[in-house]
Amino acid sequence: MSSKDYRIEPPSGDNGPEPLFRVVYVIDVNASGKRKAAEIAWQMMRAEDAFAPVLVVLDSKGKQATFDLSDCLEFDKVTTGFVVQKYRKGRRGKFKCVHQKFIAGDDVQFENNKGQPVEPPQHEYQPFNMLLISTQEIIDRLGDVLTGIDVGGEQSRQFANEIRILERLLGKLGWQ
Repeated sequence: MSSKDYRIEPPSGDNGPEPLFRVVYVIDVNASGKRKAAEIAWQMMRAEDAFAPVLVVLDSKGKQATFDLSDCLEFDKVTTGFVVQKYRKGRRGKFKCVHQKFIAGDDVQFENNKGQPVEPPQHEYQPFNMLLISTQEIIDRLGDVLTGIDVGGEQSRQFANEIRILERLLGKLGWQ
């Protein structure tokens, strides 16, 4: 079948209390084969940073409507304020940041993915967590994860790829 012959048929007649729709979401993917392309597309759709979908919806009569959901599925809340950092002199006489906090101002803007202003959507409050974590703490925590999954046997075989990734990363960070 050539690309000119490709058609998506509308769904069959309504079979329930609400109308039946066919929703089409298209992703172009480079892959070594058809199954691999399907797997990559599935992962892309589920990714936390996935592109907002543009969907084509067909009703049972074949009437199409296209929706760009990027304006209604995500928004940016831009809060103007100040960062306060506390520095303390260490044993070597150098100052090191030991604490920081964000003090929010009254100026808050809401934008869609295209940077255009939107009305403030209903949303949960998210505190401004500004944690300080040292490189050594990161190394130690990743080392604990590696030690926890690299226990030998079947579990280590199941996580062999993840173990290699962590070992390379930790090696570059100087972990022993």
